[in-house]
Amino acid sequence: MYGRQVLALTDQLNGTTSYEHAAVLTDQVLEPTDGLLERLAEFFEAAAEKAKEADHDDGFDLHYDLEDAASTLRGLGEDLHVVDRMRALAPRSPARQATKATVTGSSIGCRQR
Repeated sequence: MYGRQVLALTDQLNGTTSYEHAAVLTDQVLEPTDGLLERLAEFFEAAAEKAKEADHDDGFDLHYDLEDAASTLRGLGEDLHVVDRMRALAPRSPARQATKATVTGSSIGCRQR
């Protein structure tokens, strides 16, 4: 069920032509307090605690593996929280480009040799 929801989110991301919309979709996964990666990290922490409850050596080993998975997911979320960078990929408005070109052109004309 949850895999299908992630697949639907992926399909939306693949189908969008807007970097703003791509940023919104990406944020659903990468938002640091309520995004999918954070919720998955919490899931793995809960699974780790459940494994640790077992009175078995494999339970402790599994506990550490699941804790590592939770930590890895949080690290990925921190490294990839790129909403502002995704929005910045949008093409600049024509007015802003013209202003930049005008400023650049006038500064070139002022150079002396």
